[in-house]
Amino acid sequence: MGLREVAVDGVCEQRNQIPLLLAVVLVMGVLLAFSFLFLEPGTAGYVIALVDAILVGGCLVTFVGVYWYCTKQAMGS
Repeated sequence: MGLREVAVDGVCEQRNQIPLLLAVVLVMGVLLAFSFLFLEPGTAGYVIALVDAILVGGCLVTFVGVYWYCTKQAMGS
């Protein structure tokens, strides 16, 4: 078994924890969206919020993709 298969199996063993991580990321996204109401473009806080939005979006895409893949793999087995 290769390193990739071991890593995928290790991540998919934690599939029950992914919805909790998704909930945390969604709450972070909602709070971040709310903070954009009070930030002015061009300020340091606005730039930090944009970087944070990229990180939250990346985490959201990653966790949804991993959950979908692991669920598909579990149903196929």
